Amino acid sequence: MTVPELITSQAELDSLCRKWRAAGRFAFDTEFIRDDTYDAALCLVQVADEQDVSLIDPTSGLNLAEFWELVCDPAILTIVHAGKEDFDLCLRIAGKPPRNVFDVQIAAGFVGLPYPMSLVRLVDHVLSKRLKKEQTLTDWLRRPLTNEQLHYAVDDVRHLPALHARLHQRLVQHHRTDWAREEFARFEDPQHYRPPPQDRAYRIKGATRLDPLGLAVLERLIEWRDNWAREKNRPTRALIRDDVLCEIARRRPTQTTDLAVLRGFPQSRNPRILADVLRVIETARALPAAQLPAAVPLRDESPMEKATLDLITAAMRAICFEEGVSQDLVGSASRLRELLDCARDPGAAEQPPALLSGWRQHFIGRHLLDLLGGRAQLHFSGWPSDPRIEIVGPDERPA
Repeated sequence: MTVPELITSQAELDSLCRKWRAAGRFAFDTEFIRDDTYDAALCLVQVADEQDVSLIDPTSGLNLAEFWELVCDPAILTIVHAGKEDFDLCLRIAGKPPRNVFDVQIAAGFVGLPYPMSLVRLVDHVLSKRLKKEQTLTDWLRRPLTNEQLHYAVDDVRHLPALHARLHQRLVQHHRTDWAREEFARFEDPQHYRPPPQDRAYRIKGATRLDPLGLAVLERLIEWRDNWAREKNRPTRALIRDDVLCEIARRRPTQTTDLAVLRGFPQSRNPRILADVLRVIETARALPAAQLPAAVPLRDESPMEKATLDLITAAMRAICFEEGVSQDLVGSASRLRELLDCARDPGAAEQPPALLSGWRQHFIGRHLLDLLGGRAQLHFSGWPSDPRIEIVGPDERPA
């Protein structure tokens, strides 16, 4: 395979963008590095259409505005594999999220393949072709790029159009194109890439044990750390780790000497940082009680609640297997717990659980809710030659 030359000419890039716009579809991938900076440094953009692969060099001073406009154009189909980080770059550079996306990794999860699935395995399973992936930790900012790097970059995109064609056909055969579009639409929401500090706080290990004031402190510390990291152009983890933020939120110190004794906090000798942290804590303390976030209720699951969770987990796993939908695409144990909470107290949640909205409700959520409400039964049959687990409604129960 002949490796294409890097595109460093603005006229050539503009001509290619006109070609892709006329075609109405293209596939792309990016190579970037975010080891030492707040924002990822874009090193290479690979684009594939039905005939060719093009390698765009953003380090050469090219203006990629027209390319990102294509990604954001709802009239043009953009094909990717696991495209969240690539689209995060689009949102940051173009100021807009993508539109009209087809992610082959997500599509595979709807047609009997595992999710998430690497590109190497996906190309092998769907196209019966082998890829070599040996440049994962390479320095993509260095020039000139080696032949090995260029081959790797080409392989990242050249099979995406063919994968799209095969997987789209399977989605149509399974009547799941609408389900896939619903998942693809998540890429069009800016919060998909940068959730607010409130959501990020709940995801930090140890946050579930914080009281409402501790959560308020943690939210504001996250926002403060983001601003500091952006100002310094450094990764957030390199400044203060999540576990240190959580410990500060738990202790809520009132003087600098209390911060100085924390392990894993190398900035404890920086008077400006210490003053900032104390100021963030005081800002949270000044909030009225009504504005504090809700603490995460402690779970003390009874043996029967654990058994119920095991039961509906087994039901979901069996149905996903039978229907050829990846369980990991449908939902995790936390989503099943949300469903249990909803069945126990339907009016408690501000929003319906994920398993009771969109395609997940149609596919599995309503059936699990019928099972929990006693309107359906779990039927096991066929052991050992053809074991099956089914949720059977009142009109379908075996005699």
